[in-house]
Amino acid sequence: MFNVTSRSDCAFDVNKKLFLKYLVKNGGPELHDYEEFAFIVKTLDAKNLLEFREVINPILNVNTLIGRSYVKPFGYPGDFYLIDHIYSNHVNGDKKYRNWDIFYQNQAGTRAVRNRKDYFLNQCLNLALKKHGEKRVLILGSGPATDVNEFLNMYTENDISFDLVDYDQNAIDYSSEKNKKFEKLISYYKVNVLRFEPSMRYDLIWSAGLFDYFREKHFVYLLKKYINYVAEGGELVIGNFSTENPSQILMEVVSEWYLNYRSREDLLRIAGDADLLNGKVFVDAEDLGVNLFLNIQ
Repeated sequence: MFNVTSRSDCAFDVNKKLFLKYLVKNGGPELHDYEEFAFIVKTLDAKNLLEFREVINPILNVNTLIGRSYVKPFGYPGDFYLIDHIYSNHVNGDKKYRNWDIFYQNQAGTRAVRNRKDYFLNQCLNLALKKHGEKRVLILGSGPATDVNEFLNMYTENDISFDLVDYDQNAIDYSSEKNKKFEKLISYYKVNVLRFEPSMRYDLIWSAGLFDYFREKHFVYLLKKYINYVAEGGELVIGNFSTENPSQILMEVVSEWYLNYRSREDLLRIAGDADLLNGKVFVDAEDLGVNLFLNIQ
């Protein structure tokens, strides 16, 4: 994790500052600038962090995806609006910000978020094909529910209903509006997942990007809790960013976005701590290997 100090007596390298000012003026890095910008971020001394942010301050606002995760308008970096914009590969059309968004959308961590949406779509499609009759899916930390929306638009023969749990009412309102035509298939619950008490069992319990924020003891607790709500033949799938995330330093230095990164071995050990290794347990990944998925069947 990047540690910040506030020493102001150590000047930031002049050439680096000039390059960053050029990027701000240019609306962000072009493809040929990516390597140099990434090098500056990765080698930045903590004592120069404040000066670094002062130079790029014109883009640290909600007009850029990087800036949104930094200013955290809803109190947390990966809010529903940002995730929805990542899913849609959104780029601000304003030339002052456009290249920053293109750069952001090209990062491995961002691409992995889009890949995990596709992973979820495959999970739902497999469920639809393998089981006849009514099926239920529970999503913990549902955010914008863009993934649900895409599935329901894609699979018109759907017989899956979704229960969405999120603590942010803004996320629920956003998701509800997006999924208005599917309101009969979706139920919303504004509650912390630690306190949510389901009234049924589910064929799939899914969480894409929530457990990265939990400490290990809470991770174990939630596995022990929610495995009791998985129907016979169903599965619990928990996403977690890998320790091999190439975007980690960028996320922490520029956006103050911190996650609990875990390896495949970490996830299996956590499953063991939750006494769940007696069943079929494995760790899968999206195509880049940046986002891992603990599968408990």
